[in-house]
Amino acid sequence: MRIYAEVGDQINKELDQAAISKGSNKKLLVAEAIDLYLHQDRSSLDLAIKERDQLRSEQDLRWKELQQIRIELNQAKRELEAARSKEDQLRSERDQARSSEDQASIELVSLRRDLEHYKQTLNLKDDEISFLRGHLSQISEKLPKPLPPSEEEIKKKGWWRFWK
Repeated sequence: MRIYAEVGDQINKELDQAAISKGSNKKLLVAEAIDLYLHQDRSSLDLAIKERDQLRSEQDLRWKELQQIRIELNQAKRELEAARSKEDQLRSERDQARSSEDQASIELVSLRRDLEHYKQTLNLKDDEISFLRGHLSQISEKLPKPLPPSEEEIKKKGWWRFWK
């Protein structure tokens, strides 16, 4: 029985070299290769197929894990952007609060200064009133006692009981 197969130039050269090195011809070399292929141990091929299938399932599992990680990464990026936005908003609010605090602090200093001024003014007025009261009592001590009203006036107004 004859079997025909076309092979490339490179394979043909390799067959020639192998036949020369073994001291045989191409026909015997090809028959030996076919026999070896047909009677080889299939367990190593089955093992390789099993290993390939296992590697493919591991690759599929890793692919799914990678897709899940990408989804989580995208979600984390969105959360990060939201957190950054919130941070910017809080910083803005903090700056506004600091500005308000600074204005309130300036106003407080001004109000305290005004309060001290008013206290000093009140103390000066109190001192002046005390001085005037003391002066008034000194003057009133120096003044003679009031003279009683005249007789006519007493009779006319009925003050006679008051002065007796």
